[in-house]
Amino acid sequence: MNMKQLLGIGILSIAAASSTQGQSFLFDRLRWEPSGAGYAPREFSFDFGGGYATRDKGGADKDAYGIALGVNYFITENIGAGADTYFDAFELPYLMNFSAIYRYPLWDTGVAPYAFGGFGRQWDHAAQWSGHIGAGVEFRVNLHTGVFLDGRRVFEDRTSDYALWRLGFRFGF
Repeated sequence: MNMKQLLGIGILSIAAASSTQGQSFLFDRLRWEPSGAGYAPREFSFDFGGGYATRDKGGADKDAYGIALGVNYFITENIGAGADTYFDAFELPYLMNFSAIYRYPLWDTGVAPYAFGGFGRQWDHAAQWSGHIGAGVEFRVNLHTGVFLDGRRVFEDRTSDYALWRLGFRFGF
């Protein structure tokens, strides 16, 4: 079974599970509640979005678009850690990144700029270690759902450095 089929089955499964629990789960996630758009300590979240890289998975000087996934855990309101992956050409994820994150929520606006840095490992296509540093911003629609945009510079061990941009949704639990 190829990656497109797995992705399609996953999306249909999530949609079916959401509809069987009633519409309130989906609407609660997307409901606009700016007063409840806070950032809490001991917060776990899941990122789902798209990514754009200035190099493809093999290190060629060719733009690449794909899916970005990640998980984050904030020990305090400001300090957290994350792990993420992204993949182009809808092939299995071939790398994993780990980051230390510092975010700074701006009062009760629901906006929180953040900075992060860390390292990663790529196993397939061009096996190598990498480091990265970046910044982004998250906007919370409500206490459990946000929209994020971030960018990073990736410093590769064996191939040329590149930039990566991610845009997506962040679902907190």
